[in-house]
Formats: sequence, structure tokens, C-alpha cells
Amino acid sequence: MVTVLEQHRALTDVAIEQNCTSSSLEEERVSMHTLPQTASFSNVGALASATNAPTYIGTSASEMVFSAHLLCEQEGAEEEEEHRPKKRRRGVGEVTAAHNSREVAAARERLEKSVPDLSSAELDVAQRVITRLANELRGSDGEIVVESTVMLAKKLGPSDTRQRVVIAARLNAGIAMRVDALRNCLGECWSDGLLTTQTTLHGIGKIELPLSEEARAAESFGNAAILLVTSVGAK
Repeated sequence: MVTVLEQHRALTDVAIEQNCTSSSLEEERVSMHTLPQTASFSNVGALASATNAPTYIGTSASEMVFSAHLLCEQEGAEEEEEHRPKKRRRGVGEVTAAHNSREVAAARERLEKSVPDLSSAELDVAQRVITRLANELRGSDGEIVVESTVMLAKKLGPSDTRQRVVIAARLNAGIAMRVDALRNCLGECWSDGLLTTQTTLHGIGKIELPLSEEARAAESFGNAAILLVTSVGAK
């Protein structure tokens, strides 16, 4: 039988490899690991793959934290079910979902007009991903995670020969979200992207993703939001 402590130690070994700055085993058997200020999806994925327990990511004050709710093997699937996202759980009503979908479609149309040489197939992917993030991504207690999103055309690195379709989102401070839920919302865009508690990444910041009054208040108290930046693979 693998004990909770042994599971935590195994996760800690992976956390060190993924450049986490600290690890601790909290009450309620929560294995917590402080990520660097900027972490890749592959860093988070490596941690999530190191355990069968439900895993979460979010911020605690100014730090980005990965956590796993560890279970003893003999406890079986019963307690795991308590942490499992409800399959049909809907965080927004139909009216709000329809509004979000229209907003994303309008953003896609504006970008398509301003940069006409972008791939229509890549824009389709970006539109679907942002719509899922807005309508489906929720915190562990059903909280709305996504504060704002943007779809851009941008070269992210010196090796880029053309502008890529880039997705960015600001995720609210202090909300833990399931890693598998985030991965499912991002779909194929999960393969390459970054999460950061910095206010700007790849030149994307408060201008592209303006802070709401509530977010500005959280920031003033030292509670960091997460900035997510990823791109659509070439089609």
C-alpha cells in the first residue's frame, strides 16, 4: 500500500524537477507545490501525471500553486468521486453562454479582418477554445475563473516565420481549478503554452486584458491573477 506521505514525497521529487520552489503536505492530505512565477503547460502536466489524485492549480496570494488531494489506496473510488467534476455541471446560464459565444465570434471576425492572411482553420480552433474557457472553466466550488480573454495575431519567438493565432486569458486570483478541466478546455492548445503571475507575458498585458475593478482590488492586496498565453498549432 502506498501511503499519503509516500505519494507526497514522489510528487515532491517531480516538483523539484519542474522547478517548484517549495513543497508541503497540508492538513486534509493536500500535497502543495509552489510553482515558479512562470510555468509551462508541460511543467503542470508533469506534476498532474505523477499522481492519480485530483489535481488543481491556482494562486495563493502572489504565488502560483499546484496541489493534489491525496487518497489512500484502500479508500477506493468513493472519495475520489467527491472531487470529480460533475459531467453536466454548468457554471453559466444559457443566456450568458450565448452572450460569451457571440463576443468570441465578434473578436474572431475583427481579427480576421485586420489580419486577412491568418488561417481560417486556426481561427476556428481559437474561437472554440476561448468559448470553452469562458463557458466551461470553473473553480473547485463552481466559481467563474476567466476574467477576460483575447485573440491575437503575434510572433511569439524568433523562429516564427509568420504571425500565429494566439490565445490569452486572465484567470481570477485565489481560485483553484482542476488541471484536467483546464486541459480539456484548451484541447490541442494545451501542447504549448505558459501560465504566469506576472502582469505581462510575450508583450500581452493589461492593455489587451484590462483588469476589472474587482481584479484591481485583489491585485492591490497582493493577490495575483494568472495570465495564460498559448497559440494554435499550424494547420
